[in-house]
Amino acid sequence: MKERLLTVENVVKKLGITSRTLHYYEQINLIQPALHTEGGHRLYDAAVIDKLGHILRLKEHLGASLQEIHFILEAEDALGQLRESFRLEESELEKTRIIRESMALLESQVKLIDEKINALHMMREGFLKRLEKCKIYEQGIQMAIQQTNEVE
Repeated sequence: MKERLLTVENVVKKLGITSRTLHYYEQINLIQPALHTEGGHRLYDAAVIDKLGHILRLKEHLGASLQEIHFILEAEDALGQLRESFRLEESELEKTRIIRESMALLESQVKLIDEKINALHMMREGFLKRLEKCKIYEQGIQMAIQQTNEVE
């Protein structure tokens, strides 16, 4: 059974992005179309669609920049290669080296996520402080209104 390839129009409709975004992701090498038709149209397979979905989730949920996403995708590709090397390797010493390299890559990914979480916590704290100030101001205003009403 031949895999179904999607056109630019189908991809943008499916993922809710613009064709310009799709083209830009190609320009900066985040993705590549599965193939180009003779007429120059770009076609995308399920693997590219899945990768695009992953990129969009990284942007939306992690707030990652495109540079950070590029770094994450490179690390994920490297981890996949290491996993395959580990599977084929017979030497315990080499397997240990592969595991250590994988751990270093994973630690860098966790560090990136931790930095994002810490930045969000700091932002949240700033908003909570502002909210508390608003509550204090509101209480002051309500007390002034109440005192004015009592005097009248």
